Amino acid sequence: MNYQFIKMTQQQGIAYIQLVDDATQNEWHAPFIQELRDVAIHLRDATDIKVVVVGSTAENFSIGTRLPATLEEDIPQQYQTVCLATEVLALWAKLPYPIMMAIHGQCTSLAFSFACLADIRMIADDVQFAVPELAYGLVPAGGITQRLPRLIGKGAAMHVLLGQSTVDAEEAMALGLATTKVSRAELWDAACAEALHLSELSTLSLQYTKECLYRGSELPFEQGLRLELDVYLLLQTSRDRMEGVEAFLEKRKPHFIGE
Repeated sequence: MNYQFIKMTQQQGIAYIQLVDDATQNEWHAPFIQELRDVAIHLRDATDIKVVVVGSTAENFSIGTRLPATLEEDIPQQYQTVCLATEVLALWAKLPYPIMMAIHGQCTSLAFSFACLADIRMIADDVQFAVPELAYGLVPAGGITQRLPRLIGKGAAMHVLLGQSTVDAEEAMALGLATTKVSRAELWDAACAEALHLSELSTLSLQYTKECLYRGSELPFEQGLRLELDVYLLLQTSRDRMEGVEAFLEKRKPHFIGE
């Protein structure tokens, strides 16, 4: 599929998504968000994807929403844009595949919200996470007030959201916001290599592990344990499980088919 602001390719079960609006540094304007929505729907309906990796070809990952609205008539339009973005981010959050993001430079405003729904965040050493909304009398949007505390804890999220300071690569690693830090030059290749590694695993194992993590975190502890056991039992009878056992016994690499 052809897009103006996003480049999407697919190979070996991996969907490669690159934000390519260099002119605006991947600003979250309405047409850009609509394309993110179309991509999310495509990924949701696809049957041959195992992993999604997201990056950017611009100088920055994304500057998010351009703030502030300078004219009074821009305010309703900005609200509509944020509502659309929140809807689109919800679509992305429901994708069953592991989502990896390779983040460099500025990752600001709604782009930071987008980064929060990734399952694995790999960052470059020049990354800068920021939430500028409070400086303009706004509340951070796109779900970041709900997702960020679940990632790094309520206290750390308060520091990031209320402190108005930029989170650099070192702090992002310390907070647990990112899992791996590499140089800017290595970032995309390193993310793609990790995605390729994940794609070699069982599709069922990847998706159900993600479901246990997310659904389980919203359940009482005992129910979360029950969910984990139920899923474990369910996968015992899968063809991928049988293939894993046979590959181990035959000392070869398994070939999972997602069944």
